Amino acid sequence: MKILGYSLAILILGLAVSLRISWQESEQILPKREQVKLVATIKKEPKIYNSSQVLQIADGRIYVDLYPRYKVGDRVEVTGEFDDQGKMFNGQVKKIGKREGLASYLAGLRDKISQNIGALLPSREATLVAGTVLGVNTIEKSFQDELIKTGTIHVVVVSGQNLMIVAGIFLALAKYLGKRQSLALAITAAVGYALLTGFEPPVVRATLMVLASSLAIYFGRQSWPIWNLILAALIIIFFWPQAIFEISFQLTFAATMGIVTLGQFLARSWKKFPFFGQNAAIATSAYIFTAPIILFYFGRLSLTAPLANILVAEAVFPVMILGFLIAILSLILMPLAQILAYLAYIPAFYFVKVVEVFAKIPVGQVSLGKGSLAMVIGFYVLLLVLIFVWRKQSKSKRKV
Repeated sequence: MKILGYSLAILILGLAVSLRISWQESEQILPKREQVKLVATIKKEPKIYNSSQVLQIADGRIYVDLYPRYKVGDRVEVTGEFDDQGKMFNGQVKKIGKREGLASYLAGLRDKISQNIGALLPSREATLVAGTVLGVNTIEKSFQDELIKTGTIHVVVVSGQNLMIVAGIFLALAKYLGKRQSLALAITAAVGYALLTGFEPPVVRATLMVLASSLAIYFGRQSWPIWNLILAALIIIFFWPQAIFEISFQLTFAATMGIVTLGQFLARSWKKFPFFGQNAAIATSAYIFTAPIILFYFGRLSLTAPLANILVAEAVFPVMILGFLIAILSLILMPLAQILAYLAYIPAFYFVKVVEVFAKIPVGQVSLGKGSLAMVIGFYVLLLVLIFVWRKQSKSKRKV
């Protein structure tokens, strides 16, 4: 009956998503290949791309200089031309005002905390801490290139993995606080973290996963991570249809699917190595499941990335915990935040050095499949078949 209920819920949500996408298609979009002049409010945190800021307005993306910096809530006047892909490179952008609200307040708070962290730690270590805790993207180009080359860029931006760590801390306190209290704290932390980071698609997905799993535990039912993931995907696509076309959304779901499928199998197989086994299983399975998407968009894949991800995984937990404490204390008591920053510097320095060393290793990259949907589908079909066969073999061995 459980599987029937989940299947029915997915079917209903699937139909709702289809209707939502059809409504989205009828909404007004920005004109392409013609001169436009518009006034809009920035609703999403501007992204940093090389030496540019990327402002997202409606279905368009506007590339402007790094300075002056624009923030959520800024009212801007834009003059220029969007290309066929909805990008504007040589437009004129002028700030004409600011709309106050919760989004702009949280954006200002993130900016303040990011500046405080930057004052407490060296550049690269500060980038790592601010990125994992707040999702603030201020990565310098050289460090960004090294992160991309080693396949560790996902750690320095806000992600569902970070949120799951936060929720996991509270869930681990169940034997001290009680199951209900720890679940309530986990849900509160998940929602609060999503709010502070601006409700980025990966965080929304992780928030929904935490909520679904927590409610399943609260009501005494088994938590089915794969079904929860599918439900979360459909809900996100219903409210944000454009998210399905964003690479960050695709990578986050692929990584999570890898962890709850292949990751569980690898964790059991590597349980003889308690220190590295769990992290190695998570890092390896996530990288294998995201590999087809990386190849589709970029056409190249680092051969050393899996090992680099396994090694830096050990530093993510202390960086996250200490980073949150530093973020809070930097708004209240900077001297105490500085003391914690000295402690956070150790795992952050380790992370940075691992990335730098692996980025210098003269190992080539796999280059194939760019833009090939057939390669992506074939890769995932092969993975799922192999996982199915491995599970069958494992069950047969346990029976014997």
